[in-house]
Amino acid sequence: MRLSKLAMVGVVTLSVNQLAYADAVEIDAMSLLNQYNLITSGNVISTSEIDGNALIGGNVNGGMYNMHSTSNAAVPSLTVGGDLKGNVQTKGKGLNIGGDVSGSLTINDGGDAYINSVSGTVRNLANGNGSTSVVGNVSGTVETNGGNTIFGGTNTGTVKANGSGTVINQPVSVPFDPAAAAANAVNTLGQFSNQLAGTDFNSNYTITGGKVTFNATPNTDGLAVFNINDGESFFNSVNEFAFNIGSATSILFNVFDDALSEYDISVNFLANSAVDLADILLWNFTDADSLHITSQFGGSILALGTDVVTHGNIEGTLAAKTLNQNAEIHSQPSGFVPPSAVPVPAAAFLFAPALLGFLGLRRKANTVKAAA
Repeated sequence: MRLSKLAMVGVVTLSVNQLAYADAVEIDAMSLLNQYNLITSGNVISTSEIDGNALIGGNVNGGMYNMHSTSNAAVPSLTVGGDLKGNVQTKGKGLNIGGDVSGSLTINDGGDAYINSVSGTVRNLANGNGSTSVVGNVSGTVETNGGNTIFGGTNTGTVKANGSGTVINQPVSVPFDPAAAAANAVNTLGQFSNQLAGTDFNSNYTITGGKVTFNATPNTDGLAVFNINDGESFFNSVNEFAFNIGSATSILFNVFDDALSEYDISVNFLANSAVDLADILLWNFTDADSLHITSQFGGSILALGTDVVTHGNIEGTLAAKTLNQNAEIHSQPSGFVPPSAVPVPAAAFLFAPALLGFLGLRRKANTVKAAA
C-alpha cells in the first residue's frame, strides 16, 4: 500500500501570541475549506484572482486575493509563510506575511497587516480601520493611509502614516506564525483526504464516447460516493460530465492511480453543473503529482501532494502543494457533508505549539462502470 504524499509532514514547533484575528480554537477540515478559497503547503505564482481568503505555506509571486470579500473576516485575507514578490493586491481585511515583501503590495480594504520585513513597497489603505506592523527592518517603502505604521527594526527606506496615523518604532509581535498555520491546515486536510479515500463507493458512472454520466445513488445521509480508478487515463479519455444527482446532497469523488500520475483535465461540465453543483462536489485526488486544469472545473479539490496549473476557472476551494494560477478561483461555500463514519479531523488548535505529521492509509475499491 502506497503512503499518501502527505505522510512525510514533519514536526513543526512555534511560539504563539494571543491571536488578533480569532481565538485559538479548534477548526475542522470542512471549516478550513469554507474559511479559505486557497490553501497550499508550497509556492503560488499567480496572474489572476481568488475570490476568498488564501493560506499559503511557501512564497507568493503576484495575484489578487479576496477580491470579492466573500470569506470569514476571522482570518486574514492573505496569509503567507514565505516571501512576497511581484504585484499583489488584497481586498479582504487583514494580512500576515512571514517573510520579506520585495514586490509591490496594495492592501485595498485595510485591516491589520503584519509583515516580517519590507524591501519593496507596501501600501495599506486602512482608512481608519487597521495598521501596518513590520517585525524587522524596512529598506523599501511602507505607507499606511488612515492608520499607524509600526516597525520593530531599522528603517533605511521610507515609512509613512498619512491622515490620522502615526509612525512608531517599537517591538512588534505577530498574532500567529503563518508558516505553521499553513502546515497545520495542510496536515488536517491531508488526514481528511486519507479518511475520505477509505469510504466505500455507492454510485457508478457510465461512459458513452467521451461523455461521462455520473449516476448518484446516495445513502440515507444524502451522500453519493464515486471511485475513479486509473484517474490519469480516465481524465485523458473523457471530455464531458453529466450528473444525475437524484436525492444526493453531497457528492464525493475519490480519484486513484497505481503510479505517479500527471492529469490534464479539460472537461465540459454540462448544463452549467460546474457552478450549479459546485457547493456539493468534493474531488479527492489521492495520488496525483500534477493537475493541469484547462477548462472550468466544478467543486472543491483536495490535492495535497500535487502541483496544480490552472488555465480554467475553479468553482470551489483548492487545497494543493503548489499553484501556478492563470484563471480565477471562485468562492463556492461548501455544503458537502462528510461520511458519518469518517471523523472529520480537527486541526487541534490551529496555531498550537506542536504540529505532528501522520501516516496516511487509503483503501482502493473497484469502480463499477459500463462503456457504451
